Amino acid sequence: MASKPLGSMSDEAVKLQQLLRAQDATFVDNIDMSDLRKSIDDECKSTSELAIKRFACKILDIDIDGVKTLQIIPKNVKKGRQILYLFGGGWTTGSPFNDLVISAQIANYTKSTVFCPYYRLAPENPFPAALDDIFKVAKQLWSISDNSPLLMGESAGATLALSLTHLLKKHGLVMPARMGLLSPASDLYNHGDSFSFNENRDPILTLENITAVSNIYAGNARLDDPLLSPIYGSFDKTYPKTLITSGTQDLLLSSNTRLSRVMREAGVDVELRVWEGMWHVFEYYPDIPEACASLNEMSSFLDAGF
Repeated sequence: MASKPLGSMSDEAVKLQQLLRAQDATFVDNIDMSDLRKSIDDECKSTSELAIKRFACKILDIDIDGVKTLQIIPKNVKKGRQILYLFGGGWTTGSPFNDLVISAQIANYTKSTVFCPYYRLAPENPFPAALDDIFKVAKQLWSISDNSPLLMGESAGATLALSLTHLLKKHGLVMPARMGLLSPASDLYNHGDSFSFNENRDPILTLENITAVSNIYAGNARLDDPLLSPIYGSFDKTYPKTLITSGTQDLLLSSNTRLSRVMREAGVDVELRVWEGMWHVFEYYPDIPEACASLNEMSSFLDAGF
């Protein structure tokens, strides 16, 4: 019997993927957003509480220029180390608390204080409300820090992180030294080969779902607005050294591949890590070794930026 090929998916990931595929990921029109958000919050609660204990972090809500922000302080925090982290959820759901499975681990491994804004969500607050909130927080953090905080986000939060860099450039503010992106949706037109994959290739995302939430978030804005679809922005070598992660089954793989090429050709120091068999933001699942390995790599990448 042949041995398992090197670099293959872990057994844990194979089993989890099968479970995820068994769930119904169909978008429901006219869904009550408050009910959906509560359902997601309830589902994430125990995992987030476990992450706080596992990574020995203290959390508290603070106000930064009128924006409620979750502050994450690891046990062995080092003075002067700060990361601005932006949560995902398709701009319509999610919260800093729900993302602690990722952000608490990053805080612990990098010994950094992490700030996670509760940015406003669509459809109640479409573009550019979320970005306006994040920019407020960034300007305040940038003004009180000796060095600009590093920047990280996942999914929609990674998109917002990219958009934030365009705003920093526009306003002449200093760029963060490094930026970590877990599968950003950099082009809301969803151009690319991975969007034509056979149905249900990604166990988390469908083209129908991401198109729906993108339109909800965009409102009346043009989808090629660089602050909405940041791949259309003018990158240059002043942008942060960037690490992007994706997977061979990530619906957004083409977006991430195109983004890395656009940034690289503009002179940005960027690296794309594509994980075998992995799906959209697989790092959210702490029970698979690939998630821990990817976040360890991201932590090492960010740690080197201080």
